[in-house]
Amino acid sequence: MAAIGAATRPLRIALLTSSRFWRGSSNVFAVLGRGLASRGHTTTAVVAYDPLVGGFQAHSLSVRKLPVGHTSLKGARALRQALGRGELAADVVLVDRARDIRLAAFASVGTPLVVVYCISTPRPPRDLLTRLAFRRVALTVFLTEQLAQRAFAEASFMRRAGHRVIPNGVDCDLFRPDEAAARAFRRRHDLGDGPVLLGVGALEIEKRWDLLLDSVARLAPPAPPLVLCGTGALEGSLRAQAERLGLDVRFVGQLDSAELVGAYNAATCVVHTRPDEVFALALIEALACGRPVLAAGGGGTPELLGAAGVLAPAGDPTAFGRLLQDLLGDHERRAALALAARRRAVERYSVERMVRDYAEVVEALGEGRG
Repeated sequence: MAAIGAATRPLRIALLTSSRFWRGSSNVFAVLGRGLASRGHTTTAVVAYDPLVGGFQAHSLSVRKLPVGHTSLKGARALRQALGRGELAADVVLVDRARDIRLAAFASVGTPLVVVYCISTPRPPRDLLTRLAFRRVALTVFLTEQLAQRAFAEASFMRRAGHRVIPNGVDCDLFRPDEAAARAFRRRHDLGDGPVLLGVGALEIEKRWDLLLDSVARLAPPAPPLVLCGTGALEGSLRAQAERLGLDVRFVGQLDSAELVGAYNAATCVVHTRPDEVFALALIEALACGRPVLAAGGGGTPELLGAAGVLAPAGDPTAFGRLLQDLLGDHERRAALALAARRRAVERYSVERMVRDYAEVVEALGEGRG
């Protein structure tokens, strides 16, 4: 990663997330923190809960725990003290959630602290307190053009700030085609040499894995094994649904990155049924591994995949099953999609590109502050 230029002074950058659990946006913040640090900036994650402390520390990122889990005067004062006059003394703070906007807005009053909102939710915040706090936001980073357009249509106050579209990125050197990793994963999970389907994500209601199971049940028997990578509250009900439908579904839990590379590469097709996904990190990991993808065509997914994946009507298990059956039976199309997927990931969704784009943003804002 290139260091900052001589004309750009080193900045102190805080990454604020009040999330209770490690999320995709937390992982992005960790990658950004390391990438910006490699350019000569000082980066610190500011969190409220221990799982986030451990997560950022596992990524070798400096982390500070503050009482910012709720919109409270105590949390706002603690953040103001840390970011304004305390040991962090940040130039720029990247925020993750609506609560973080409110807290950072208070911390920035009367200071040159620059607030950048990195929105990762399907719908923009619209409550009165956040609308007022948004006056302190200098720039909003959107993951897709679709998300930006929707946000401006639903929350016109967001037009007050500047904006830029910066898609998330993945490590395309780690997530890459790897036949050996594929064979090892298949052996480990006794998957044989036939077709295998893969879904990656939390086993929660918004992911709509129930629709995926209904879709797989519509395939010509015998349906191929479906591997689900993730944990969540719905595992029990999904197991019961799979048994009721007579499907071979393997629940392998949450995998580390190395195992996940094997899972992607072992898949004949990666499948995704959430109808309103903003930006599915699992899909760009699949693209980087050169895998054919079939996904519900809602939210930001069409923009993410482009022509490198197959889109199904959202919320329609019959149509999804029909498209999946066609894809499983067409080796040439899968091969063409695999090549297009890897090319799209390298060109559009690399970590290097993401960090470079964010660096341009924060360095320009930081110079304006100075």
